[in-house]
Amino acid sequence: MNDAIGIRSLAVSFGSIIRTNEYWLEKFPELILQEKPRRVRLSGFRESISTPNVLDIWSQAVTPYLADPFRGNVERRVVDIDESSLTLEYRAAKDALNAAQLSPHEVDLMIVASVFPEQVGHGNAIYLAQKLGLHCPAWNLESTCSSALVALQNAHALIQTGAYRNALVVVSHIGSQTVDETDSLSWSMGDGAGAFLVDRLKPNQGILASKIVSTTATCGAYVHELVTDAQGQPQIRTRTGTNVSTLAETSVDFVRTCCEGAAAAAGLTLPDIDFFAFNTPTAWYTNVCTQALGISAAKTINLYPRYANIGPVMAIANLYHAAHECKISENSLVLVYTKGASATAAATIMRWGDVALGCVPNPPLSLTQEPEKIYLTEIQKSSISREQLLAVSLQQQRQMLETYLLEWLSHSLQLPVSQIEQQQPLTLLLGSLMGFLFKTQIENDLKVQVPIEKLFGENNLNHLIEWLLNQLAVIQLFTSESTVISDSEEREKLTL
Repeated sequence: MNDAIGIRSLAVSFGSIIRTNEYWLEKFPELILQEKPRRVRLSGFRESISTPNVLDIWSQAVTPYLADPFRGNVERRVVDIDESSLTLEYRAAKDALNAAQLSPHEVDLMIVASVFPEQVGHGNAIYLAQKLGLHCPAWNLESTCSSALVALQNAHALIQTGAYRNALVVVSHIGSQTVDETDSLSWSMGDGAGAFLVDRLKPNQGILASKIVSTTATCGAYVHELVTDAQGQPQIRTRTGTNVSTLAETSVDFVRTCCEGAAAAAGLTLPDIDFFAFNTPTAWYTNVCTQALGISAAKTINLYPRYANIGPVMAIANLYHAAHECKISENSLVLVYTKGASATAAATIMRWGDVALGCVPNPPLSLTQEPEKIYLTEIQKSSISREQLLAVSLQQQRQMLETYLLEWLSHSLQLPVSQIEQQQPLTLLLGSLMGFLFKTQIENDLKVQVPIEKLFGENNLNHLIEWLLNQLAVIQLFTSESTVISDSEEREKLTL
């Protein structure tokens, strides 16, 4: 039996509106001002040549985007009034079938992942099957941003057992309809769909190995609430949750675990891989992955400036454009990695077949081959340590902490210290992205674990200073008691 099973055809479909940053600049100028855009153009950005730790990798990847109020967002495709997740799925599915020269009657199984469909309660599988005129089983499957790879693994296994001859996988993401436009999260949300046919390929091609793990650590990173729209219809509303920092904290570990695990299962090493396709929920995520794995950026692609965050569709879009631009060709070794919040992270290695491609999407409006890069000044070097603080009086500790924190905020926000109000809630100063960097810097310098809630709500700089002083007092007390016990034990030994 031919166990070479993989992707035979591939297609993508996007919302017909290309929304640029001008949309928010014109409609919500006050929202942009809150982000305090202060752009500093440098001749180059120096990366650390030392081996960075997990959080340093993430911080270094983020830094070039901090001065941009849109955090690397340039364009995003969103649905028009006559479009929906179902219409995008239908276009992508028809395109994938046409590329494979397969009729709907020849499809044995369809697996659908509709992230944020129009109806509340279940996905589009049965509606899409009806619209396509399929007579085969069709069911919904969902694993947030890893939905495409999880569906691919399921399809591969079912075809391998002989239960089905082929499977059509369709995924969609309608993010623009789930986020309040006055929430800066809306800047990163795009709409799209992708489809691929899983079938038997030539010998030695197709899926070689996969590694899928749970991402329970990221539960609570996003909150999805049921609300009603202006017409009184139920709608899902998405916002960032208090556990959003775990997306950064776990990013390096998950990509290493999945990619190295998949490579080992395939009997390969990462240098053997010809091309890497990462899902890109942020502009800097590709950089995080390449740094974490120690691979060349030339071996991957970053479509975030063109499409923004399109959830599970990103992996398909990356593969589509990589194949279209001849970055991958028949028999290339390809690794696809995705990370879904509150779901799974997954890596799949495949030997690329003679994959038929659907229609080419409309080109971007403003992007060039080398989009302008905006850099912030270098990451601020530490000017304080826990040992220095423990060696001085309480009053001196307070003064040193205040100076240290104010200098970090001034440097990172590009604001004079005089303009930083210590009574202002830190949430208004930092936002979730800068807040995580602030948290990371303190933890690295002071060796004190800072709960993320200390940077949320009504907590201000003075509250944070008081909390840090209390933590230092506990550490000092514990250290003193340990020293007393140690001295006592030593005296006892001498007496004996």
